[in-house]
Formats: sequence, structure tokens, C-alpha cells
Amino acid sequence: MMTELEGRCLDFIKKHLAIITYSVLFLIILGLYIQMGLHFDLTCPPSTDFNNCIQPWWNTIVADGGFKSLAHPVGDYASSYQMLMAWMATWGLNCQGAVKLVGAITNFALAFAVAAFTYKINSKKNLSSFAIPFLMTLILPSAFIESMVWGQCDPLYAFFMFISFYFIYIDKWGWGFFFYGLSLSFKLEPIFFLPFIIMLYILEHKHSIFNLCWTLLGFYLPNVGGLLHGRSFMSPFQDLMGQTQEYKSISLHAINFPQLFTVDAYGSNAAIEYGMMGTLLIVMTICIFAFVLLYLSKINFDVKKNFVQLLTWCIWTCDFFLPAMHERYDFMVGVLLLVLACLNIRYLPLFLGVATLDTIIYINSFFNFISNFQPYAWVMLVLYGIMTYIVLKCPEKFKVAEMGH
Repeated sequence: MMTELEGRCLDFIKKHLAIITYSVLFLIILGLYIQMGLHFDLTCPPSTDFNNCIQPWWNTIVADGGFKSLAHPVGDYASSYQMLMAWMATWGLNCQGAVKLVGAITNFALAFAVAAFTYKINSKKNLSSFAIPFLMTLILPSAFIESMVWGQCDPLYAFFMFISFYFIYIDKWGWGFFFYGLSLSFKLEPIFFLPFIIMLYILEHKHSIFNLCWTLLGFYLPNVGGLLHGRSFMSPFQDLMGQTQEYKSISLHAINFPQLFTVDAYGSNAAIEYGMMGTLLIVMTICIFAFVLLYLSKINFDVKKNFVQLLTWCIWTCDFFLPAMHERYDFMVGVLLLVLACLNIRYLPLFLGVATLDTIIYINSFFNFISNFQPYAWVMLVLYGIMTYIVLKCPEKFKVAEMGH
């Protein structure tokens, strides 16, 4: 016969089963991050930005006196990232240790921001509404590889982006644009959010265009260190604009529309292809946004009810059609599709499809086993086409406002 103590224990477990389950999963994931942080060598992959960029930048920053190095550019990232590395150099860790520590902290912060954003939209406020997107973000292959294997800072800008999404969704425009500026101060990829802001401005008539002034404040705040060390006032913009001129190729291992053509990403024909197709792709992207905006304005599209869908489509459109896209530039697409899948299970196939392609292409970045990107690009075209159809033709069928776990 079961003892009274056993009965009480089982009753406690049944009553708090969800909390116990999520806590155990969290500890397992935390252990994975600790294991990777302690034992994985970032120099092991045969092709990595850590060897070619991050470690040399770190060495230069340390040799130049840490924060004193802010007087001149080191690497091709913004001075805000350089200031972060200078601060990391004071922790007493080597480059690998500091990069992996920041990567892990950033991933957990991003997971919290994603979960908070998802929870806010979800009509059912329960533990699962927060815990599932939180845990799923931590084990999302693109997020894990970015931080713990690649040593990249995409989750850092994505963290600020999701805070921006949260505030804009609740109509706190000033805070939303401020955090948007913070994200832009680290990477240029948040510029993909700009078409959504324009659509929101035209379709909703709620926020003033002057709120973008808060973006400038957020953009310059992390760059104060460089300005105080003598960098010019325009240097943060020059750093970002310089990134647009670094690679003259219509696609840099991204799975997108340009890959449907014959692409020589790093070969002798790359600059020729870029010269022929680059401007055309930019104009085509602008035209797509213009036509969709006209269509949505005619059908009285409800942005509030379809906030995440339209946001995902706008960022995905930029990554899919614009030239010179890297493989990791669709990072935000994968995370936003995760949000949609948590809000409405019908988005799960889209999320799994993009997550699978991202995993393949990320691994390829280290081992270069893909010689023909066209089959993957066709699959991505189908996935993007489905998302476009959902936004334009059946947003109500795939709505998220009334869905929940």
C-alpha cells in the first residue's frame, strides 16, 4: 500500500507537473550551454569568423590598450561592438571564454524577450505560453550555433529588436524606436525592420514619424565611447555603410532568390554578377513592398491582429530578394516563425522548414559541402510563397490573436 508520504509527493508532482517539467528541461539546456562553454573550441571548425576576424580584433584591442583602441576602427563592425569587446577584455578571460560567455548570456536574454513578446500576444496567459517559446529559442539551431559555435553577435541585435517589437506592439512608440536604434548600433540587419515601420505608419495612422528621433538616440548611445575617444560624429553611420560595400556579390551563401540563378559568390564573376543584378534586385524589392502596401490599404488590413505575420513577411522579403545577403541574415525570420508556431500550430511546418534549411546552411558555412544552392533556394521560395499567401489572402485562417496553448 502507498504510504502517506508517497501520496503527498505524487500529489505535489501532479499539481506542479508543468513547472517541474519546464524546470528540468531548463536545467538540461543550461547544462548543454555550460558544457559547450567549457569544452568547445571555437577554432575547431575549418572555416570560422572566429579565426579570421574575432580573435585578430581581440588581439588588436588588447594590444592598443582596451578602451583606448576606440580612437580608431578595429575590424569592420561598429564602434559599439568594439567597445563591448574592449569591456570584455577587462574580465580576465581569454577571447574564447569571453565570447562564449557573452553569447550564452545574450541567448538567454533573447529567449526571455521572445517569450515575453509571445506571451503578450497570446490570449491564453499560462506558464506554457511563456516557457515554450523561451526554451525553444534556447535550442533553436541557428541561435545556438550563432553564439556557441560561430561566436557571432546576431542574438545581441535580435534581443534589442524583440524589445522593440514588444513596445511597438503595445503602442509605446518612443521606447520601441529607442530599442530599434540600439539594435542598429550593433548590426545593419535591423534595417530590414524599416519596411514594416513604413507600412505601420501608413496603414495605422497611429505614430508620428518624429518618433524615429528616438532611434537616433538609441543608435548613438552605445557609440558614445568611440565619440569620446575622438571618432567623428558620423563614424557610426560610416561603419554601417562600409559593411554594404564590403562584399560585391548578389548572394553570399544565403538561401534566397538570387541563388535561383547561376551565382559565383566568391569567384571571379561575383563582381560582374553584382553589377548586373544588384540594383535590379533592390528596385524589385522596393516594388514588391509598394504593391503589397497598396493592396493591404485597399482591403483595410488589420495590422494589430496580424502584427507578427506582416512583420515576419517584411523581414523575410528583404532577406529573400536583396543582394549580398549572408546565410545568417535570415536569423530573425527563423525566430519570428518560432513565435508564430507557438501562437498557432498551423505555422509549425513553415518554422520547421526554415529551421532545417538554416541548420544545413549554417553547417555548410564551416565545412563547405554544398556546391549547388539552387535546390535549397527553390524550397525556400515555396516556404516564402506560402507565407506571402497567408498574409495577403487568408490571414484570418492563420490568425494568432485567439490562439494559445
